[in-house]
Order: sequence, then C-alpha cells, then structure tokens
Amino acid sequence: MSAAVGTSSDLWSPVIDHILRAQKIVLTTHENSDGDGLGSQTALYHVLRQLGKDVTIVNATVIPKNYRFLIDLLDENNSDTALIYDDANAAHVEKLEQADLAFVLDTNRITRTKTIRPQLLRQQAAGKTKLICIDHHLEPEDFADICICLDYASATGELVYELIKHLEARTEKSFIDSTTATGLYTAIMTDTGSFKFPKTTAHVHHIIAELIERGASPTDIFDKVFNTQTEGSLKLAGMSVEGIHLAEHGHIAYLSVSQQMLRDTSTGLSDTEKLTDYLMSMPKTKIGMMFIELPDGSTKASFRSRGDIFVNRLAQNYGGGGHKNAAGCVMPLALADAIPAALEKAKQLLN
Repeated sequence: MSAAVGTSSDLWSPVIDHILRAQKIVLTTHENSDGDGLGSQTALYHVLRQLGKDVTIVNATVIPKNYRFLIDLLDENNSDTALIYDDANAAHVEKLEQADLAFVLDTNRITRTKTIRPQLLRQQAAGKTKLICIDHHLEPEDFADICICLDYASATGELVYELIKHLEARTEKSFIDSTTATGLYTAIMTDTGSFKFPKTTAHVHHIIAELIERGASPTDIFDKVFNTQTEGSLKLAGMSVEGIHLAEHGHIAYLSVSQQMLRDTSTGLSDTEKLTDYLMSMPKTKIGMMFIELPDGSTKASFRSRGDIFVNRLAQNYGGGGHKNAAGCVMPLALADAIPAALEKAKQLLN
C-alpha cells in the first residue's frame, strides 16, 4: 500500500535538483527540538545517506532524552551524526562551512536556530550554501533560497514524506524502510497530539498506514516518547497542576515552572512537554499558557487555544510563532514579569 501523494512534483522538483547535485548536506531545526523536527531530521538523514550524501544533523540545543532513540537509529559509529552546535568549536564551524546544501526543518524563522543562523546566512550570502526551508507554520520569514511552507500540513514530517515520495519517483528507488518510517511516524504522531488535533486528516491516516506497513511500531514509538515518567517528573506535574491559575471566568488557564522546581525534582525542559495538556483538559479553557523560567532569567512560554483564537499572534509579540492553536516563544522577561505581560495580551486576544 502507498498513500496518495498530496503535493505536486512541480513543487518538489527544485528541491530534488539541489539534493541530487549536493555532496555535503546539513540538517537543522529549531531550538528546544521536538518530535516533529527530530523525526523529520531522522527520516531525511537516512534517505540522503542512501543516496550516498555526506550528511550531518546540527542542532542549536541538546536533544531531549525521550527523542534520543531517533538519533540512535542513525548511529553508524560516527560521532558527527548529530552535533549540538558550538560556534567556538572549529570542527563544528567547518561542518557548516563545507555544506553546499542546508535544510531548515520545522521552523520558518531562522532566528530559532540561534547561533547556527549567522554562519548559515554568511555561507548563503557568499554563494557557498543553498538554504531550503520545509515547514508548516504560519507567516514564514524570507530567508531561504527555496521555502516550502504549507500551513495546512499536520506536521513537517508530512511534508518530508511527500518529498521522499517524489524523490522515489524521480530516482526509481525505494527509501522508506523501518528507520525512515519511524522518524516520519514520530514526527506526525507528536505534532498531531497523537492524532487528535484538527489537522489529522484522512490523508494523514493513509500516510500513517503506509509507515506502519514499512516498519514503524506505534506501541514502541509511543512508549519511547511518552511513557518516560520518572518520580521527579510526576512530582513536577503535581507541583505545576497545584499552581494552576484561572482568569476571565476560567477561559484562560496558566501555570508556571521555576528553575527551583526543576532543581527540586531533578527534571529538565523535556519533562514539561505535556503540562499544557492539563490546562486544555478543562472544558472551559479557551487559552492555556505555560511559563518556564530559563537558566538565563528569560521565560519560555507555550500557548494553546481552542477554535478561532490565534495564539501564534500572542507568541509573535515576543519574536515567536507557531500554529493558530499552538505556539510558543522565549520572552526576554523574568518569570514574575512575563506572566502578567502575557496574561494581559491573552485577555485582549480572547475579547
């Protein structure tokens, strides 16, 4: 079985041309990488390696422990498979300098690649590196040589699947094996909220059926991504839920996580991933907000909403973005200042 391809060959043909010409390729995604970004990287990395390309994953921040299994699938006893970029490391800089092609996946804002951004833009300006963006969020920045940003897609993984299917047609080869399928399944599963968000279409389910046939294991992937609770993460969830606040007659719900809470429970950012689910599990909640104090004193904010409430606009106030009903940003404010500032804007958005 093969799912019908939802995008035209004309859309992907220039991307495939660049892939076939390139020798050294870099794949990056947004800071605080998630299942969609990492799953898309895993799948595309594996396909490009099958084409004989020299490929490196270069990310701005550490890979969360519940997604490390994706990189482990690509372990070829090569320490350069996935780098956490350090612009003071000459070997890391060299990897970017040597790339003739770079993919920016699951973000249409190159600012979210942090310290990777200036080097890639210098390479692009010098005519050494072509930049291709593949993403599904709203309002893309204009930075890429080719930008395929389709906000109707459920996940960047859905679009990478489409690219791979057109690449198979062009090369008359089959690329979706169990490793590729696992990456794509993880990407789509996580960004559809385990297939419950509005963009979970019949087409998405056709893709998922093919990925399962090609070797993706739904039970195994779900266990690795979500069944990772520790005593500390459960205590963090309890502390966070106990601190939920309501505003606007219960239509806005928010919680916060301080660095002290993370220290007290021996947890990290990856342990906060599903806390917004508690906010949106209350039927009256129209806007849910989670605020996490970062080590540098700034605040990571995650926003969720129901219906036609565009929380990506809320995130844009602080240089972030995302989807209509799910968005985020890093606010250049201390936790105590970030919460009332975002709450005021959320009230305006709600009303």
